[in-house]
Amino acid sequence: METKNTAAVILAAGISSRMQKPKALLGFSLEVTFIEKIVSEYANWGCTAISVVVGEKTASTVKQLLSGHKKVSVVVNDHPEYERFYSLKLGLENIKGADSCFFQNVDNPFVDSKILDALFEERSDDAYVTPIFEGRGGHPVLLNRKNINFIRNYHINDANLKLVLSGLAYKRVEMPNNKVLTNINTPEEYERLFNLR
Repeated sequence: METKNTAAVILAAGISSRMQKPKALLGFSLEVTFIEKIVSEYANWGCTAISVVVGEKTASTVKQLLSGHKKVSVVVNDHPEYERFYSLKLGLENIKGADSCFFQNVDNPFVDSKILDALFEERSDDAYVTPIFEGRGGHPVLLNRKNINFIRNYHINDANLKLVLSGLAYKRVEMPNNKVLTNINTPEEYERLFNLR
């Protein structure tokens, strides 16, 4: 397997108030949860390290589910009120020496090697890379080393992630379908996409 010196951070520390259960533990299939599916995609693609940021309540379950993955570390966000930026910052602090790093939310389990390849091929030392479909940005996002260091050292822990990223240079990569736009936030959205009964 080619070593790409690229890491991944999965943001899974949200309180999932609308879903009413942790999104990381939703079933992608009868055998695999969202978090297992997402982590497997990054591991199989060749990520050198994968940092999964979770809330305190789901930490032990997620650690158990991912115990078979040697390159995975589970990080607890003890300030969920700081939201996604702080989770990303924590995840990046746990990544050492990577030239680039994907990050994505756990509520989009449809990441695959084609998406990762398309973003990786457009990697840049000067800009982060974001997928788009019909003009709308999605996930995952690929950060370069400068972006990683900038976010790690950012002076505000509860900054707005979108606002911080909007101040950085970026490249857009058009995707062939809307997979990259998926956000599963409610039981109704989940039922519509997954019929696991």
